[in-house]
Amino acid sequence: MQTIDEVASAVLQRATTRSGHILVVEGDKGIARTLAAVLRLRGYDATIALSSREAAQCLLESSAGAYDLALVALRKGEGAASLAHLRALRPHLRLIVLTPVATFDSALQALREGAYDYLVKPIDLEELCITVARALEHGQLERELARRVRELEVAQSELERLNARLQQRVEEATTELRDKVEALDTANAQLSGAQEEHDRFIKMVAHEMGNLLHPISLAADLIKRPGITQPALEQYSDTIEAQVQRLDRLVEDLLMGMHWSTGHFTLRRRSADVTDALSKLIEEFQATVRDRHFSLEQPEEPVIAEVDLDRVVQAVRNLIDNAVKYSAEGGAIEVGLWQDAERVYVRVRDYGAGIPEEKMNEIFKPGMRLDPRPGIEGMGLGLYITRGIVAAHGGELSVSNGAGPERALGAIFTLELPLRTPTLTPEPEDAAPQAAPTDREGL
Repeated sequence: MQTIDEVASAVLQRATTRSGHILVVEGDKGIARTLAAVLRLRGYDATIALSSREAAQCLLESSAGAYDLALVALRKGEGAASLAHLRALRPHLRLIVLTPVATFDSALQALREGAYDYLVKPIDLEELCITVARALEHGQLERELARRVRELEVAQSELERLNARLQQRVEEATTELRDKVEALDTANAQLSGAQEEHDRFIKMVAHEMGNLLHPISLAADLIKRPGITQPALEQYSDTIEAQVQRLDRLVEDLLMGMHWSTGHFTLRRRSADVTDALSKLIEEFQATVRDRHFSLEQPEEPVIAEVDLDRVVQAVRNLIDNAVKYSAEGGAIEVGLWQDAERVYVRVRDYGAGIPEEKMNEIFKPGMRLDPRPGIEGMGLGLYITRGIVAAHGGELSVSNGAGPERALGAIFTLELPLRTPTLTPEPEDAAPQAAPTDREGL
C-alpha cells in the first residue's frame, strides 16, 4: 500500500486541473485533513466536517449545488441514519462511504442508503482518487444527460406545437381546397346549365325566325301566281307586312337583350310627359287587340319625368304584351299611372292564371316562357328587356299575384322610375324582383 507521501508525490507529478467540491465527513481530524489534502492536490475543492451534524450544517449553509460529492466515514450505530439524513438534505449529492470493515452486508447497506460506492479503511489513496474521479464524472454525465433530456423535452414540446400548427394549416388548406373544388363544381354546373340554356335559346330563335319566314315565303309564292285577284293580293301583302313587322320586332329584341347583357345599353333622357305617351299606347292596343278590354287610370295633371320616353313606352308595351299573352280572351287588362314626390309608377294587371311562386325570380331571365305552347308567341325576352330598361333608369320592376283565395286573380307588374335623373347603376342581371307597393292595390 502506498504511503501518503508517495501518493502526494505521484499526484504532483501528473497534476491536472479538475473541478468538483467535496465534503469530507471524518471524525478523525488527522485522517480528514489527509484526505482533504490529497483531494486538493488532485485539483478539487475539499471541506472537512468532523461529524454528521457538522456535515449537515455545512450542507444547510451552502447553496443547493455547492457540493458535488461527500466522503462519509461511518461509525457504529449511525451509518444508515447518517446517510439518510444527508440524502434528505441534498438528494442529488453523491455519497462514497468509508467503512472500517469490508463485508457484503456493509456494502449492501451502504448502497441501499443511496451511496455511489464504498471504500475500506485503511484507504488506498490512489483507489480513493480513482473512485472520486469516477463518481464526479458519473455525476457530470448524469447532469449532462438530465440537461439533454430537458432540451429534448423542450424540443419535443416545440415539435408538437409545430406539428399541431402544421396540422391546422393542412386542415385549413384542405378545407380551402375543398371549398374551391365545390365552387369549381358549382361553376361548372352553372356553366353547363348556361350552355344548355344558350343552346336552347339559339334553337328557339331559329325556330321563331323559321315560323316568321315561312308565311312570308308562302305569301310571296302565292303573289307570283297568274290571275291572282286584288283581294287575295292585298291579303298576302298584309301577311307579309305583318310577319316582317314581327321579324323586325324579334331582331330589335335580340339586339336590345344583347346590349343589356354586355353593358352597352344607353339611354337618351329628356323631360317627357309619361301620361300622354301611355294614353297613346293604350289607344294603339285598343285598336289592334280587339279581344281584350284595356283601361288606363292616370292623374289629371301630366306626369313629367326625366326618362328615355321611347324606352319606357317599350317597357310598358312589353308588360301589356305579356298580359295579353297570358290572359283569357275577353279579359280585362288594367294599366295605372301615378307618382309621388320622387318616383313615377306604372302598374299593369291582368286577370289570367297568375305566376307560380317558384317562378317569380325566373321570369326575368332571357328565354324564360311560362307557357311554351305554340299559341304563345315570342322568345321570352320581353320581361328581360323591360327589367333592363327599368334598371338602366335606376328604377325597380316588381311582380306579384292578385290577392285572394285563388291564384286566378292575375299577375301584377309594377314599374318604378325616378322622376329625375338618378346616379344609380343598373342592377345585376340575376337580381330578384322587389315586392310590389301596396298603395294602389285596387288597380
